[in-house]
Amino acid sequence: MQNPPEDGQNTPNPSNQNKSQVARFVSKIKNLDLQIGEHVLAALQHPDTVAVLTTIVIGPSGEQHIVSASLNPQRMSQVNELLEEAKQERVDDEVCYGFHCLIKPK
Repeated sequence: MQNPPEDGQNTPNPSNQNKSQVARFVSKIKNLDLQIGEHVLAALQHPDTVAVLTTIVIGPSGEQHIVSASLNPQRMSQVNELLEEAKQERVDDEVCYGFHCLIKPK
């Protein structure tokens, strides 16, 4: 997996170049606000991108990484289908605001 420069001065490049896969932008966490912005802006410039999903994951070495995926219209449609399914399965006492749901501990 290709990692972008760690100086925080350059936007990340996609870590995969296969057109059939979702373009991923990955970097180690240093300045969260700046990096998420850089990832989102870089992903939005990727061809055919209509939306960006960003998350934080634990890498193989145990370090936290920011991962953003640029979504084309087909992938965004899949995300919308999943959200609609989740909406139908949602328990009424769980309050949701956009993608954020408040779930009571068991």
